[in-house]
Amino acid sequence: GADISMTSATKFIAGHSDVTGGILSAVGAELCDEIYFHQNAEGNMMSPFECWLSLRGIKTMALRMKEQARNAQEIANFLEGHPLVKKVNYAGLESHPGSDIHARQASSGGSIISFETGSVEVSRRIVEDTKLFKITVSFGSVTSLISMPCYMSHASVPAEIRKERGLVDDLVRISAGIESTEDLIADLKRAFESAEKAAVSPAGRSNGSN
Repeated sequence: GADISMTSATKFIAGHSDVTGGILSAVGAELCDEIYFHQNAEGNMMSPFECWLSLRGIKTMALRMKEQARNAQEIANFLEGHPLVKKVNYAGLESHPGSDIHARQASSGGSIISFETGSVEVSRRIVEDTKLFKITVSFGSVTSLISMPCYMSHASVPAEIRKERGLVDDLVRISAGIESTEDLIADLKRAFESAEKAAVSPAGRSNGSN
């Protein structure tokens, strides 16, 4: 196994978008002492308050993740049935490749969803017209988040590499939070209606796909 495991405390552990930090879990006292030496010598550590926020977050982590996954499943179901959506990536859907394997290994599909519309402009309108979703690149928060990776978190990756790896420009990523499921879907419906009115043509044939 691994000698050191690194986990982000910023995302699901703290869970409230108010911590920037990480956790190192190491094997054996000797390795832990060496890590501690560097922390003490270089100042590479979280503040006491951030540690407290992370410890507080762990107490509700299981409850938060269950609700986030439940919301994500409902959102994925909505997206899969929408005419503007070309493809949905979510392991909780039976249509997702390998969903049967995932179901045997996990209790849910998780809280992260991505989807394609076939049009950058349609995707942009959906992202910008939502009201309950924060436009940001993070995930794992109690607040639902939405982004376009190719123009945000992965903008620095060369276009040809993104294309090779199947990361299309119109991709939208959602991190489901713990808000009311009905409110989140209603918000997406309004955003889709707005995008549909502005669309030049149906999904997959829009001239805004480049």
